[in-house]
Amino acid sequence: MEAALSRIPPPMGCRFKFSRFALIPVLLASLIIPGCVSLRFDRISAGTEVPVPAADLKEGEATLGDVLARYGAPTEVIDMKGQFALLYRKSFYQGGQLSLGVPLSDVMIGSSLRMDAAGNLLRHDLLALFFTPDGVLAGSLYERGASRPFWGTFWK
Repeated sequence: MEAALSRIPPPMGCRFKFSRFALIPVLLASLIIPGCVSLRFDRISAGTEVPVPAADLKEGEATLGDVLARYGAPTEVIDMKGQFALLYRKSFYQGGQLSLGVPLSDVMIGSSLRMDAAGNLLRHDLLALFFTPDGVLAGSLYERGASRPFWGTFWK
């Protein structure tokens, strides 16, 4: 048995030399990298789909009954001193935020580091149909993908 043990080569030493200080960056990285990472997405939709103006509903010919039969109930009815308007409106918001917090207070004296990135998309689809006091279509306005709610500033 001693002869078999004498044939086994001695264990090889480590080829790399580590000092005690080589573990400090590894320890710091293990504290900093996990940090606090958060990702948030928001999608908010208010209102129903806004219909595209129909070519067969002509100004001066179409009535309130024709429009309501074609489009259904409006989002809002506006009184314009004798005349009135039916508004169909949809607002869509989509946003996202990425946050990364690095807890430097765990490693050194001071506060933590925080980085944020955000992006937002706000879009409004709008259709206004204007009527005479007797319920005949007098005009229409249509806008899709507007960055501002045009109708809110139009009526003020």
